[in-house]
Amino acid sequence: MRTKDTIEMTKANRTDFERMKSLLACASKDPTRLVINKVLVKKAVTGVTITATDGRRLRIDHFDFEAAAGIYDIKVNSGSGIFLMRNKEKLTFPRTDQIVPSLDPHDAYALKGMGKRFVLWASAAQGCMINPDLIALNDDEGVTLYVQKKRPEISPAVMKNAETTLVIMPFTVTEPWRMELETIRTAKAA
Repeated sequence: MRTKDTIEMTKANRTDFERMKSLLACASKDPTRLVINKVLVKKAVTGVTITATDGRRLRIDHFDFEAAAGIYDIKVNSGSGIFLMRNKEKLTFPRTDQIVPSLDPHDAYALKGMGKRFVLWASAAQGCMINPDLIALNDDEGVTLYVQKKRPEISPAVMKNAETTLVIMPFTVTEPWRMELETIRTAKAA
């Protein structure tokens, strides 16, 4: 059920429900950072985009339903239901558009695969451990993991597909993979 100022989800639409749970896992739990304990809803061409962040992780998801734009409080986030209510206070959500790094082929390597296991495997292989709760993908769902070419050891990991953009900061690349990325970079430059 959705009204102008509320969003309610149940397991009836399992895919959207799981994506929303993963999105809400990125919202801050720190009581001193009040505004990022909430989510930002924006109108899209079709449906809405919802953004959550805790300052180290950022997730933006597109959903095909209507809701009023604004900042929403997370009232219920359980295994059986999610309930968001539009906040009436004058709050400003942080600008998140500058957090997503360039995904241009000149700036980032793109690793393409399918499903949650691919994301966990590819990110772990590069030394970046991503909490599985943040990734709601079906086994047959395509996804791209981006690694920045410049300074990958301190750059965010970006997981992206048609509905989701997930940014994990900073992206930590272990020494063997730094050398491998440098070899790839050098070979491409030659």
